Amino acid sequence: MAASETVRGARVCLAVALFAWAAGCGDDAAGAGGTGGAGGTGTGAGGAAGNGSGFPVPNEHSWNGSWSPGAGDFPLAGLYDDEYFDGHADGQGQPTPVLPPGAWDWDDPSDDLANWRNFHDNLGDFALRVDGSGRAYGWTFQGLVADVDWSGAAAYFEGSSGTDVIRLGAAGAIHSYGSGELADGPDVLVFDASWSLDFRTGSTAAGALRDDDLVIAGCGSHADGSFAITTTTLHTGPGSDWVFVRDWDRAGIDLGNGAGGVTSVLDPGDGDDLVVIRGNAHDFRVMGGRGDDVAVWYVGEVVQTTAWLGPNFFGGGGWDTALWDDPGVDRLVLVVPSDTPVVTDAPADGAVFVGSTSGALVDDAPTAGDPYAHYCVECGTSPSGRKTFLVEYRSPDGAIDTGYSYLTAFEELQLGVGPGARIYAIDDVGGTVAEAAGAVPFEPPVPPASYCE
Repeated sequence: MAASETVRGARVCLAVALFAWAAGCGDDAAGAGGTGGAGGTGTGAGGAAGNGSGFPVPNEHSWNGSWSPGAGDFPLAGLYDDEYFDGHADGQGQPTPVLPPGAWDWDDPSDDLANWRNFHDNLGDFALRVDGSGRAYGWTFQGLVADVDWSGAAAYFEGSSGTDVIRLGAAGAIHSYGSGELADGPDVLVFDASWSLDFRTGSTAAGALRDDDLVIAGCGSHADGSFAITTTTLHTGPGSDWVFVRDWDRAGIDLGNGAGGVTSVLDPGDGDDLVVIRGNAHDFRVMGGRGDDVAVWYVGEVVQTTAWLGPNFFGGGGWDTALWDDPGVDRLVLVVPSDTPVVTDAPADGAVFVGSTSGALVDDAPTAGDPYAHYCVECGTSPSGRKTFLVEYRSPDGAIDTGYSYLTAFEELQLGVGPGARIYAIDDVGGTVAEAAGAVPFEPPVPPASYCE
């Protein structure tokens, strides 16, 4: 999402009102059960502990064990394309492919399959995912090359009602379209780079049943401070979604806005979501939607090349009633030394500054015309007196200075990870924090490296 130069920490105006705010079958995940913090903060459905990484144990049908369909759920409506679902013969007597939902004909009345041939010849194919009982439950994209450029003909794919697995490779990219959908099901999307992208892994508009999605955005690292994920917005929709993103700039993640990602609406079906931010990070937005959401930021990994970093974190949505209507308990985890002091008078090296905004509304004007991107930098005063809260971290050596990070409707702040981590309750009416006695530190999960292979 675009940001405008308004106040400290909200950086340079972006001319992009972003678009605005992108393997085998049955073996796509591994790991351990869902982990949760205190105060109701959780991370959605997960299995028992597995590989020690905090990652959910998959089952046959889903990356996190959240979907166990019964016999009565089959056949799945919406798994196949409305026209190309049975291998019927074409006008020349040749069998047609069996396909997932998509716009596969250039000229629909002639059933020419021209769009499918474009997709097949330039990107790859889809393999039907079939469980041990012989029941079809999703699709796996199989690329022509190890690292796929998911653009152009990729837009013809519309997502199915089952588990769609799109893994683009360790250097794969997704870019240059604004209508990507994966629809229903516990989908998996993995890529290394993206730009000019507005993509939905689930939404009430296209389908969001059994919709715990996994997104890994960024497989490599950039020691020079550069970015791989830019001018991108990812909408994960309802359910309990996990997003792992690294090296991103001028981008946003919507974990639970409603109506397909409208920032002034919360999705009633949204659950407890997680976003983990690693590597370089600049001028980004996170919106949690409903539920008990956790945002983890490895701020110490940033190779800073700008004066400030300028992020915005929203526990709910980014505008209007969605700002304050989220009933969940949302936590920001800053992965910094656990003994980092908290100060309230002025930012200082080796410390975390906390404070309050004035309670005035500061709109982000460049996004005002886009309902899927619009947000406020400072979000006024809620009926109960809550205001946008300020957090600024400076590393001990002064190499990292986040500038103001704007937190709206976040209830908890955690400093550090592990047994020594400290959790604070945020008072965004008074502009202070207080240690939360008995709160349990959140341990960030690590996705298996195999997802990017």
